[in-house]
Amino acid sequence: MKQNKGLNRRQFLRNSTIGIAGAGLLAHENWLGASQEEQEEAPKIKEYRTLGRTGFKVSDIGSGGPMEPSILSALLDANVNYIDTAENYGSGQSERVTGEVLKGRDRKSIFVTTKLGIGRKSSKEQILKRARKCLERLEMDYVDCLMMHSPDKVEIVKSPGFHEAITELKAEGRVKYCGLSNHGAQWKDKVDPTEQVVGAAAEDGRFDVMLLVYNFIQKDSGERLLKICREKNIGVTLMKTNPVRSYHSMKEEAEKLEKEGKPGGFYKAILPRLKEKADKADHFIKKYNLQNNNEIRDAAIRFVLNNQDVHTVCISFNNFDDVANYVKLSGGRLTETDQAKLTAYREGCGTLYCRHACGICEPECPQGVPVNTIMRYDHYFAAQGREKYAMMKYAELSAQKANTCQTCEGHCESACPYGIPIQGLLALAHQRLTLV
Repeated sequence: MKQNKGLNRRQFLRNSTIGIAGAGLLAHENWLGASQEEQEEAPKIKEYRTLGRTGFKVSDIGSGGPMEPSILSALLDANVNYIDTAENYGSGQSERVTGEVLKGRDRKSIFVTTKLGIGRKSSKEQILKRARKCLERLEMDYVDCLMMHSPDKVEIVKSPGFHEAITELKAEGRVKYCGLSNHGAQWKDKVDPTEQVVGAAAEDGRFDVMLLVYNFIQKDSGERLLKICREKNIGVTLMKTNPVRSYHSMKEEAEKLEKEGKPGGFYKAILPRLKEKADKADHFIKKYNLQNNNEIRDAAIRFVLNNQDVHTVCISFNNFDDVANYVKLSGGRLTETDQAKLTAYREGCGTLYCRHACGICEPECPQGVPVNTIMRYDHYFAAQGREKYAMMKYAELSAQKANTCQTCEGHCESACPYGIPIQGLLALAHQRLTLV
C-alpha cells in the first residue's frame, strides 16, 4: 500500500477548502487542536443518490477497501457514508479498520458492504462460517450488503449454498441486502463474459446491489451493464473509474529496458510496437494539452457521476491528498471542456488501456496466461499507487505469469479488438510486479 504522503493531518484540516478534510483523523473526538473555524471550512459530500431498490441514500463518492483508520475517519467526517470492503482485502485488515473506525458513529447512517469469493462447490455452512467471521472482524451485528465477490460463471451466480446462506443471514438480521461484484475473468478456468454473468444475476432477481467497471474509455460495455441494472432497479456502485496512467513513465521504462537489453529477442520483436503506440499517445497529449493527469482524473470521475444510473463511486484512498482531491468532486458534472479532453485522451491513449473485465484475448493464449488478472494487478501498481499490494497479489498468482509472453508469437495481441499492444504491456507488467 502507498504510504500517507503529501498533506499531513494538520495541513489537511487547514488547507481543505479545495477538498475534504476530516475532523477526527485519528479519532472522532480528537481534532488535535483544530479550531472551530477550521472544522467548519472543511467541505463535505454534496450529493446523495438512492441505491436502487435498497432505498438507501448513499454519498456519490464512496470508500473502497479502507486500510488506514485515519483516512477512513476523514472520509466519514466529510459525510461519506458508503464503505466497500471484503474478507480478502489485506487478509481481513480492511474489515478490522472499518469496524474500529465506525465505533461511536451512527451505524444506521452508513452503508457497509463486504464480499466473499464463492466457488462452484461452496456450501451453505462454509459461507455462513465465513460471513460470521466477517462480522467478527467488522465488530458489527449486521452488514448492509453481502456481495458475491467476482463470480466468473453463470452457474456460480445461482450457487445454492450462497443463496441459502443469504436467506438465513437475512432471517437473523445479520445481512440486509445481497450483492455481486464483477471485474472480469479470473485465472482458474474457462469463464463466461462479464455481461452474461451480470445479466444472469439481474434476471435472477435476488441481487440488490452490484459493483461494476465503468469509465470513459470502457464506455460502451459499462453503459450496457448500467442499463441492465436500471431495468431491474439494482443499486450500482463503481470501481476502475479512472483508467488514466502515466504513459510518459511507461515509455521511459520500456526504453530503459531496451537499453539494458533484457530480454533482447523479445524487445527487438515487440517493443517497437509498444513504443509506436506510446509515441502516438505523446502526440495527442501535447496537441490537446493533456499533460496534467490530475485534470484528466477529475474529468474521469465527473464523467461517471454525470450518469444518473451510477449511485456511488468506490475509490481507494491511499493518503490525505486523495481525500482532498477526490471528495471535492462530489456533486460534479461533466463540462464541455472535460468532454473534449476525455475524447482526445481516449482517441490518443485508448490503445494503451487494457479493458477491465474484457477477457476477449484470454482463450487465444496457448499458455493460459490470465491476462485480465495480471493487467488488473498492473493497474493497481501503475494507476492506483498500490505497489506493494499489486506485487503481493502477483507473487501469489499460481497460474502462468507473464514472463512466458516474452517468447510468444503474440496470440493475445492478434485477438484484441481494441488494437492494444497487450503482449508488450504484459511483459512490462511482469518487470514491474517482480522488479526483475
